[in-house]
Formats: sequence, structure tokens, C-alpha cells
Amino acid sequence: MSSAQVPLWVPILVGLLGVAGVVTAQVITTLREERRWRREQQREDLRWERQREERTHEARAGAYAELIGVLEALDMITFRARQAAKFNKQGLASDEKLAGELRAVTSDAQRALGPVNLHAPERIRVRLQEAVLPRMSLAAKLLRNEGDDAEKWTKGQREYRLLRAEMRRDLGLDAEDLSHLEERAE
Repeated sequence: MSSAQVPLWVPILVGLLGVAGVVTAQVITTLREERRWRREQQREDLRWERQREERTHEARAGAYAELIGVLEALDMITFRARQAAKFNKQGLASDEKLAGELRAVTSDAQRALGPVNLHAPERIRVRLQEAVLPRMSLAAKLLRNEGDDAEKWTKGQREYRLLRAEMRRDLGLDAEDLSHLEERAE
């Protein structure tokens, strides 16, 4: 064999090494691309989750704010209706304007319950019933001119404070410590 001739196995080996190098480079590139894609997908999923949580938080905050506004309006009108029932034998029968306001705000309160029931966690939905039912019952009693019910008023006020504090905690806001009210309720 002359020195100018290269054995046949050398170009075959070089060709195989070249093919192996190309295949290895492609595999490494594919693995890197898959890892990059997975990281991007995780970031995108995280971004979507944050946006969903923000939308949920905003919806909850809006529903809570609307309900609190309506319940406080209901309290103001119920307070006036209680005064009318105390000082006037006819109760709301003599004050049709006040009776109309009480009916309207009671209806508004019923409508405001839907979004809260949809967005709120179970612990708030339970508190919601305990805070709203005494108010609605008292309003109905006042509208039927059956007199005042101080026990329902007091229970509604106590449960409302507990509900409001729970809503604030749910939104990540500071809330007054009402442990003394919770102990008394039990």
C-alpha cells in the first residue's frame, strides 16, 4: 500500500463520525428547544393563572362592595322603619314612601346576593345567610306592620360585622378582631 492511498475504513469512520456529530447536535438542539418551550409554557401558564386570580379577586371585591353598600342602605332604612313602628301605631302603613324604600332596598339586597354566592368561598356564603336572613325577616315583619323585633336586628348587626370582617380577610385586607362576637354567638 502506498502512502498516498488511504484505507477504506478511514473515510467510512470519518463519515460515520460526521453523521453522528450532526445527529448529536440535532438531538441537543431539540432537547434545548423542548426545555425552552416548557419554560415558556410554564411562564405563560403562571401568567394566565395570575390574571385569572386577579379577575377573580376583582369580581369578588366588586360583589362584596356592592353587597356591603346594599346591606348598609338596608340597615339605614330598616332603622328608620323600626323607629316608625315604635312611635306610630300604624307602622309603615302611614309612611308609604318609607315602605317603598324598604321594599326597593330589600329587592336590591336580594339581587346583590347572586354575585357573592357565585364568587365567595363557602365560609363567607355561610356567614352571608346568617347576616342577611334576620334582616330580610325583620324587613318583611315591618312591611306587614307586625312591629319591631330587636332580637333580629341585633343578630343581623352582629352577623354583618362578622361577615364584613371575613370578606376583608378574604380580600387580603385588614379586618377588625371580632373574636369576642364569635364567642358570644356560639
